[in-house]
Amino acid sequence: MKLKSIALAAGLAVSALATGAIAQDYPSRSITMIVPYGPGGGVGINARALAPHLGAALGQEVVVEHREGGGGVTGHTMGATAAPDGYTITMVSPGIAAAPLVIEGVAFTPEDYAYIGQVTFVPQFIVVSNESEYETLEDLIADLQARPGQVSAPQVTGWPSSAIAQTVFLSEADAQALEVPGFGGGGDRISAILGNHIDFAFMNLNEAQPLYEAGQARVLAVAAPERVEAMPDVPTFEELGYAVNTGVWRSIAVPAGTPQEIRNILEAALEEAMASPELAADFEQVGLSIDYLDAEATQALVMEEYEGLRQVLIDAGVELAQND
Repeated sequence: MKLKSIALAAGLAVSALATGAIAQDYPSRSITMIVPYGPGGGVGINARALAPHLGAALGQEVVVEHREGGGGVTGHTMGATAAPDGYTITMVSPGIAAAPLVIEGVAFTPEDYAYIGQVTFVPQFIVVSNESEYETLEDLIADLQARPGQVSAPQVTGWPSSAIAQTVFLSEADAQALEVPGFGGGGDRISAILGNHIDFAFMNLNEAQPLYEAGQARVLAVAAPERVEAMPDVPTFEELGYAVNTGVWRSIAVPAGTPQEIRNILEAALEEAMASPELAADFEQVGLSIDYLDAEATQALVMEEYEGLRQVLIDAGVELAQND
């Protein structure tokens, strides 16, 4: 037994030395940042605004790769199961908390990631075409209630924050929509609203603001405690009497098995990047706020949302998946 203990201790020591040596050289090549959604959506916009500044802090290029599919499930699965060497990071969002709860066969939970830090938080907006008959949120709700299951909205796979907001809204409004399947990232919802293929959709700030400013869409309400500076005439759901406060946080994460030494390097680099005036200017240009949280706070927020969302979905009558 004593010999086995000595051998085990020696093995652990060698492993620790090897990890330390790897961390000392890290990063020695470019890093891939997985975006689990297609180009044109808010997560992709955010990733491309962050990547050059994070790369500068790390001394290596950060390359953004879109790995869409299953409404984010494909990319989030790839990120969680990547080699835990720090060379694959993922920009994660609420889909990692929702998908394991509602989609059968999802092979990850938020616990399969280690969190480097939160980058931003973006509220959700309810949007209709500028040609829509709905001038206000009450107009839309009245029609939803008058014609149950006939007013159309996107059925977004993977349960991103837009799908969560839509579920909460319909529950609050005591209404049913015709949920049209086949939607992935934000780009799909934008195209469908502009083409009048659906009656309403939820979008985040990066998706809704350009349409609002160009006069291409009407924004009926924002799911935030206060009005948003970029759209001061858009009321909150709470102002209108509906408890809808949902949004999308975006954070950087790595596989849970990534050595702490490597995570420390990434955490320091992200903190440095987020404090950069150049990053602030780039974020402002694409309508992003800086809502940085460190690794510990990000981990706590994600797990709190994971547990809280379970109850929200139960209250909304959504059948939970059996992925345990």
